Amino acid sequence: MTWLKAETGRGGAIRRRLADRRTLIEWLVVGLGLSLLVVWLALGSPTRRADNWIYDTLLGLSPGRASEQVVVVAIDNRSIEALGRWPWSRTLHARAVDRLTEAGAASIGYDVLFAEPEPGADDALIGALSRNRLTWLAELLQEPGENGAPYAVVEPTPELAVAAAGLGHVDLTPDPDGVVRRLPLFMSAGPELWPHMTARMRTATGGALPAPRVTTTPWLTPLNPTLIRYRGPPGSVRTVSFVDLVRGETPAAFLKDKSVLIGMTADGLGDRFATPVSPHGQLRPGVEIQAALLDTLIQGDALRAAPPALLAFLSLIPLWALMAAFLMLRPAISLAAGVGTIATVFLVSALAFLAGVWLAPVAAVVGVALAWPLWSWRRLEAASAYMQAEIDAFRSDGPWLADIAASHASGDHIDRQATVLKAALLRLRDLSGLISDTLHSLPDATLVIDDTGRVLLANARAAALFEQDGVLAGADIDTLFARIGAEPLESLLARTGAAREIRMATGEVLKLDEARLELAQGSRPGGIVRLADVTAIRVAERQREQALQLLSHDMRSPQVSILTLLADHAPRDEDFEHRIGEYARRTLAMAESYVQLARAESQVMDRREFDLGQALIEAADNLWPQAQTRGVTVLTPDDGEERLVVGDPVLVSRALVNLIDNALKYGPRGGDVTCTLETMEIAGRRCHLCTVRDQGPGFPAEEAERLFDAFHQAADARPGVGLGLAFVRIVAERHGGSVSAASPPGEGARFTLTLPDAG
Repeated sequence: MTWLKAETGRGGAIRRRLADRRTLIEWLVVGLGLSLLVVWLALGSPTRRADNWIYDTLLGLSPGRASEQVVVVAIDNRSIEALGRWPWSRTLHARAVDRLTEAGAASIGYDVLFAEPEPGADDALIGALSRNRLTWLAELLQEPGENGAPYAVVEPTPELAVAAAGLGHVDLTPDPDGVVRRLPLFMSAGPELWPHMTARMRTATGGALPAPRVTTTPWLTPLNPTLIRYRGPPGSVRTVSFVDLVRGETPAAFLKDKSVLIGMTADGLGDRFATPVSPHGQLRPGVEIQAALLDTLIQGDALRAAPPALLAFLSLIPLWALMAAFLMLRPAISLAAGVGTIATVFLVSALAFLAGVWLAPVAAVVGVALAWPLWSWRRLEAASAYMQAEIDAFRSDGPWLADIAASHASGDHIDRQATVLKAALLRLRDLSGLISDTLHSLPDATLVIDDTGRVLLANARAAALFEQDGVLAGADIDTLFARIGAEPLESLLARTGAAREIRMATGEVLKLDEARLELAQGSRPGGIVRLADVTAIRVAERQREQALQLLSHDMRSPQVSILTLLADHAPRDEDFEHRIGEYARRTLAMAESYVQLARAESQVMDRREFDLGQALIEAADNLWPQAQTRGVTVLTPDDGEERLVVGDPVLVSRALVNLIDNALKYGPRGGDVTCTLETMEIAGRRCHLCTVRDQGPGFPAEEAERLFDAFHQAADARPGVGLGLAFVRIVAERHGGSVSAASPPGEGARFTLTLPDAG
């Protein structure tokens, strides 16, 4: 049976391949889904708080040793008490610069903003700066600026700026949690570039810094953000008091060749921020943060944060390593592998930190931590689905499985599993009974066969058809067909239409239908064969054809002969002969109408595209003699618009003739029959409407629906058989359209034929 043949005996292998394929698909879905999550976490900020906590912990565990090259001159509480309230005269600042110049400081960064002039004192500071030429003054960048400007730059007075070695910004940019972990070495806005004060000091002492990239944005943009290596809690930087410096109490050797930062540490003065190594609740003065950054630049051990794209890629490696392990390891070992992978991620992050690279680990850890439960869930789901599939596949082995379930009724997990299996099998047996009952209740002879043509199931009607004593199960289908004089099944299935019918010697006609199906466990494909007794249908069709033949030829021929004889002989009794002719013509019209209606219902339509407007004009032309006889004018549209429909133009033209003929019959002599065409959207599709109106008496509203019934005639019906409008309805429906009738009071009758547009 080539129409059903497939590889048999390999169902288990097929199921295994399908199971393996499902496992691979689910593995890929879990892996790709988690990969998207990991990439999103690595590129975004959802894990930033956790990553920052790990960073701060690692930084606190490996502070390192502060460089002796950086010294902070602190404007502290003792200096305020000794030198007076802030702000001080710039002569004090000039004295401090001179002391540092005398001590041989390598560079000076003054973290104090001298934005306003101080007459009488600026000259002293200008002189000190001019003598030193290695002092960098602070400038401040603010955003937004005034009057709608994106930013503003607050600089020292022009005289001081000229006297100094240069300017450097001292802006501190905390992370979203308020902790200062990194500072930009440059700030940029369009073509403008502002180096950080510590960057100025580092380059002044021979250090090299990476060149900043050029930006074109009009707002402030931080460039070259540098992670700061804090060497300890606040106060861990080498510090001298400002008052000791100006009084000459600080040894020159302590300051010689040092990079010195002068700034505020006194209570209430200057800015203070939290840092990763600050004790809980303790803030660090801004000048110490600047000093920590300068120390980091001098020692050259700034941490380099991995670029987001590289971090995302590296975060995917442990995830896919674990996903690969899932395919090779047992569940218990897979759990250990997951824990080990998480530990490895933290270890690698810590080692990279010690090597000067910051790899944020949380994104990778989240991916690995979710991988094991997600994969376990999917495998449990797959195992459950497989068990259910096996239950469905073993429905033919019900008694055996029932015995197994009964022998393990222990109340533990195995018992619960057996209970589920037992319940499933009971349901399968009930379903099997339902299928058997349904098969036996079918009105036609029905057989279920396997791929070799062996009968598996058959109903009682099939047994009666093949005159088989007992059940048909196990019989060969071709042998059964030979009993009733039919060809082999495969030969019949190769045919189509009526050629598939089996004509038995007893005169019965059987229609063959088949449907392919997969039998139990998907290992034995087979099919359903139905033999429907269509003898009565074929007899009815034959009788119908004979009736049409009778109407179209045998009844029409005598009527034509009567009319011919009446026309060829001289009249004797004109009224008598007129009545005979009228009856003959009515009989011919009845036969013609019935034949046309039957063909409209059953004949295959010649579907093609044509113009509905042209068909309407041709229909009106065909009825021109009848209209002339009654003195009626048939008005048709002449707008030149093409209204294309798809269908049988002959049937549609005949339907239009019937509508116009109906209007001629019921309209008054000397009146008008108006035909119109319009196009509109109906129920979301473009349709063309052809309306035929007469000026007759119309019809009652309750008759509007019955007018299109075969043989229905109105109370004031004109001569006819009542089939013309029924023909119109059938044509409209077969073309996917409709026809309707309306009779507004005093306006005659209106019939509308609606057909869908060809587009």
